[in-house]
Amino acid sequence: MAKKKGLGQIVTDLEGQINNDFNALIQLTVDGLGTKENSPVDTGFFASSWKASTQKVRAQDKRENHAPWSTIHKTRDAANNQWVDTSKKSVASQIKPRFPVPEFNYKRQPTVYIGNTAEYAGYALESPKVARFIQGEMRSLVQETFGNKRPGRIFARTGSSSSVFGAYTKL
Repeated sequence: MAKKKGLGQIVTDLEGQINNDFNALIQLTVDGLGTKENSPVDTGFFASSWKASTQKVRAQDKRENHAPWSTIHKTRDAANNQWVDTSKKSVASQIKPRFPVPEFNYKRQPTVYIGNTAEYAGYALESPKVARFIQGEMRSLVQETFGNKRPGRIFARTGSSSSVFGAYTKL
């Protein structure tokens, strides 16, 4: 005979499921933003620098200070407006996520900020790739993941606004 769950256990199970969904959505968001399809990629540093945190993410990391991106030297070719590798050794763009996504608890940390730590994030976010992902695919992911359940608040940076580092959009 199956044991009946008490009301307390049902609430605990539901909270656990919402918490798992919340963390899965945050991980999917960071993973999705860190791709060539959803982030501008010249060296791969920007796409590798997405971070989830309970505090607003500061864009302060210089590519030149972080290997392997510090060895990539690219300049824009004026003739065809393309990036050209000017390194002595040819080094391809590399996407290697720099920050693990921590576990969040939607009750204790109901607001999560997803942003980019690259110093030039405010300018890179002018690319429509990030906005298309957040306004299109992300909205669908949120609706599919939570349906009628109310998640915590997740903010993702979508582009420039009055500040040089962009604005956060509530998902």
